[in-house]
Amino acid sequence: MRDAARKLANELDLDAKVIARPVTQLSIGQQQRVAAVRALLGEPELLLADEPSSALDAKRETQLIDLLTRQCRRQGTALILVSHHQALEKHVDRHWRMSL
Repeated sequence: MRDAARKLANELDLDAKVIARPVTQLSIGQQQRVAAVRALLGEPELLLADEPSSALDAKRETQLIDLLTRQCRRQGTALILVSHHQALEKHVDRHWRMSL
């Protein structure tokens, strides 16, 4: 499990030590990336990601979304991703826009 966590963290430019730190010692962007790593580790059947990249710059956002979609496909995990960022639509198989 630790090796898998290190590998995923590495893909998100996170030092392996970061994933073991208390959340209060991480930036918001680090928290989002660590949360993704932790969520993927158990190979869940369903992964709900609500604004998973809201605090990330464009490069890190692409890394995170690519990792989430690739790993979910590999693991057979259904991914429900909620975001206001319409550019993420190109990363998913289906998308819905909702307005009030």
